[in-house]
Amino acid sequence: MDRISNLPDDIIYHAISFLSAKEATCLKYASKKWLNLVTIIPSAVFVDSSSSASSGSFQDFADRIKLAPLTSHRMRRFSLKLQSLDFAQYETVNDCLRKVLECGVLDLELDINVKGDYSLPFEIFTCQSVVKLKLGSGFVIDILPKNALLPALKTLLLDSVRFEFDNTGGCAFTRLLSACPVLEELIIDGFNCELWNWSHTVYSRILKRLTIRRAYSKDSDDCDDYDFERISFDTPSLTYLEYRDYIHDEFPDVNLNSLVEAKLQFNMWTAWMNTDLTNLFKGLKHVQILRLKFIDTLMLFDTCNEADTVFENMSHLDLPSEADVCWDPLKLFVKKSPNLKTLKIQDLHHEYREYLDLKSVCECLEGYSFLLSCPVEILTITQFGGRIGEMVQIKHVLEKLQCLVLLEVHVEERRVDNKLQILADLLMLPRASSKCKVQVKFV
Repeated sequence: MDRISNLPDDIIYHAISFLSAKEATCLKYASKKWLNLVTIIPSAVFVDSSSSASSGSFQDFADRIKLAPLTSHRMRRFSLKLQSLDFAQYETVNDCLRKVLECGVLDLELDINVKGDYSLPFEIFTCQSVVKLKLGSGFVIDILPKNALLPALKTLLLDSVRFEFDNTGGCAFTRLLSACPVLEELIIDGFNCELWNWSHTVYSRILKRLTIRRAYSKDSDDCDDYDFERISFDTPSLTYLEYRDYIHDEFPDVNLNSLVEAKLQFNMWTAWMNTDLTNLFKGLKHVQILRLKFIDTLMLFDTCNEADTVFENMSHLDLPSEADVCWDPLKLFVKKSPNLKTLKIQDLHHEYREYLDLKSVCECLEGYSFLLSCPVEILTITQFGGRIGEMVQIKHVLEKLQCLVLLEVHVEERRVDNKLQILADLLMLPRASSKCKVQVKFV
């Protein structure tokens, strides 16, 4: 028998109250006595919806949570989803959350459609155990406690959360990030920063993954009422960036020196003559994998044609295409990416007419001569339809890419009638590289 097991139960319970669910689980199997003293709650979930399998009201659920003995119960995951929250429920929700936090919860998810001036309990921002935290939707965070600290938090998800300055003029968003000393991943959905009062800077020295996704308005006129002035990224340890947003007027500071992969999708509705993207392009200079979604994003890169940025480390490039948009940005990337090895083009579009013969070349591509020096070894074409114009494009590309090892074509079955003919046509195309193999996938 060890010395700890000989301690009185009340002292053991007191020790357990300081443990997270993970630590309590390890302790639970230390001895037979501890096995009976510690109760681990794997998951507590309440979903308020007509399709929910949960029974009873939220009040009943909250009462059961609050009745759990604090000293002996630890909780791994807690999820609360309410379609609406009125003033009368504020105290019940916050009392329930405080109890959960006291139980050493590891994974906390709040998805509440907030109405009015609801404020999260301060204990949310001082929880010692939580590792993953999701807050949404409709919260306004303006004040954090002076002792705000989330020492175990590694993943933070914010869904349609709005930030304000606190009563001292400090930025609540900046304070929240600074209160997370081991934060690795930040995900912001429903990003509407033009409605925030904040520092216009995403700052973290230790953040590794950042995802920002805006919910685009269907009406471009909605953009006229707001200013998309500036946004900065000071995240020197970031390795992954997914960024979907309206384009801002400028990016004063962009520190992405460790970036490995970037997935970008911009909308040009807010791009004006004074839009300056120079710092953004410079900030991406270390990226190794670049994925551009939406044709507006590709067109924005064409504006940096005269910039000094060279993508020395980029080995993988994923591009969209549209019939009425020329390939000038592709020429730019080939010129400024000396180590590009993998190129993926989504839907091979270009302005070809069916009656053009195989010698036809789009004027903007100047005979595709820019591809002669391109080091690409793997070329992937997706959403291929087998049209004459697409075959012409592939033929010219194959005749120029001297380092190509693999051409992979994804053919959409719903768009083709004769799969064998398409396969035969692709395999018969001449190639500048004798090592090039053609792989066709029907999807």
